[in-house]
Amino acid sequence: MRLADVGESGLVERLLGRLARGPGVVRGAGDDAAVLDLGGKELLLFTVDTLVEEVHFSRAYGSMRDLGAKAMAVNLSDVAAMGGRPVYAVVSLAAPAETAVADIDDLYAGLAGTAARYGVTLVGGDTVRHPHGLVITVALLGLAGRERVLYRKGAVSGDLFYVTGSLGASAAGLFLFQNPHPACPPEVEDRLKKAHLSPEPRVVAGGLLAASGVVSAAEDISDGLALTVAHICTAGGVGARLLADRVPLSPEVRRLGILTGKDPLEWALFGGEDYELLFTVRPGAAAGLEREMAAAGWPVTWIGEVLGPGEGLWLEDAAGAGRPLVPGGYDAFGTEP
Repeated sequence: MRLADVGESGLVERLLGRLARGPGVVRGAGDDAAVLDLGGKELLLFTVDTLVEEVHFSRAYGSMRDLGAKAMAVNLSDVAAMGGRPVYAVVSLAAPAETAVADIDDLYAGLAGTAARYGVTLVGGDTVRHPHGLVITVALLGLAGRERVLYRKGAVSGDLFYVTGSLGASAAGLFLFQNPHPACPPEVEDRLKKAHLSPEPRVVAGGLLAASGVVSAAEDISDGLALTVAHICTAGGVGARLLADRVPLSPEVRRLGILTGKDPLEWALFGGEDYELLFTVRPGAAAGLEREMAAAGWPVTWIGEVLGPGEGLWLEDAAGAGRPLVPGGYDAFGTEP
């Protein structure tokens, strides 16, 4: 049996059974970040992500500064999904000895610049030689109020699904990098490629959602909307009904879909790397939260509802016809992006 046979989720399940839960562990593996209780006024959030050249990124698509910024941003998104405030980070870099020093300078400028924008201090890390390409690992610590941490588990039947922002732009941008389209307007191409290279973690929005006290479950959309919905439903033992015509797609994503004959909804459902937040809300609190988020400059969109245990995952079109929602998306040991 190979890793390709069990996939990322299968490997994680296999490893979870071997992890001991020590004192102070409020939540270990299975969420966007571990949650630790060190006895202070706030809980500690701990997350880590690795980017591997020609698996998660290609240097042909963007600058080293872009790469550094993205490596930090994907970790910030994990803390955002937990409703936390990021504070400290360390960076591990593996690189060939032939790598230009100027490239590493630019990489760390991107890391440090994004860290500073979100109030994060870089406090160290490690460097090591690697024979084939770059490997960048960022470990990030955050803080969250004891009663304000957002988890994947918590959604119940009748809750409503919401998302921040719009979806599919990163996957559409990657499509353009891999499949240049001469008829694509430059402004559309630029915006979609930027969405792929420079994601914006929703740290402020996550903090507002946590402070509202009405969010029952949350996760960042790093692996596609369909898989993220499946994660929340698996954690809570519930099902889901998503409304296809409610999934927010930017005008640029829709335009590229028309130009290429692709269904733009597919980029939102299965593309990943949007780093928006998917969350659930009790129905009685939804309208108030919508108003609060819009007033704060972070509008959110209702896209479906939570179903009961055993009712499955469904995608419903504008005519009311439903089909099973296959929880596909990025798998670390499956198809490369």
